[in-house]
Amino acid sequence: MNQGTTPVLSEIRFNGANMTPKLRKIAQFISQHPVEVTTMSVDELAASANISVATIYRFCRELQYQTFSQLKLAIAKEISVENALKSDADDTLEKDDTHRFTAYLTGLEATRDLLDLDKINEVADLVVSARRIIIVAVGASSVAATFLHYKFMRAGLMSHRPTDMHLATMLASNVDERDMIIAFSASGGTRDIIDVLKIGRRTNASIVGITGRRRNAVADLSSLHLLAVASDSPLTSGSGLSVISQISVADTIYETLYWRDPSVRKRIDLAADSVIYKHV
Repeated sequence: MNQGTTPVLSEIRFNGANMTPKLRKIAQFISQHPVEVTTMSVDELAASANISVATIYRFCRELQYQTFSQLKLAIAKEISVENALKSDADDTLEKDDTHRFTAYLTGLEATRDLLDLDKINEVADLVVSARRIIIVAVGASSVAATFLHYKFMRAGLMSHRPTDMHLATMLASNVDERDMIIAFSASGGTRDIIDVLKIGRRTNASIVGITGRRRNAVADLSSLHLLAVASDSPLTSGSGLSVISQISVADTIYETLYWRDPSVRKRIDLAADSVIYKHV
């Protein structure tokens, strides 16, 4: 990783003119959209700047960063420091500790508007016909994965929620076209998740990816891809918004199953009856 003292955005702005035409194109895009870049996947940046993924990796190496994620982290840190300095300079700036609620509501509305109900119905079809369902996630996305696993267990579905990714890899290696893998990943670029899905593709399992971006590796590996809006940068990875959006999509799948399939609805009602006596 770049160990120099020059801020990365300054380096991009001042040295971009001396780069090759393709690298200069990336430098110009990052200089004009630094905040947006911190929340992009490498595929999204490639599409937005109209250059290849390989060129982006070459740009990172030019700046002595091994990966695009490392470059994004450096940009995010620099922006964070700049914002902190501006905040400190303004002694009259009022802090609103409830601003997150507005962000969550906006994100949920965006997730709702982007939700493809035809795809939700296709996912429901796959769920009810699957021999078994493996649900994978790491980090904050694990919250939504565990939530969906809980819902599927209530519905009497054969659901597995491995928390150890080695175990997830072993499970994926033994699936076939009768099985299904559901992956939660806000970035869509988590290596552990991608490795599991690649195995699932080789064994012909149905794959549903739930991510925060349209273009990413998880989406590319998925039979069906659903969007759960997230605005995570490398510094805000695992934000509440991404988790809440993922849970809302998971619950939509569950509700669709409940109202569409009488046998699922019966099993859910039986599960509710079985634990009602535990309530005081």
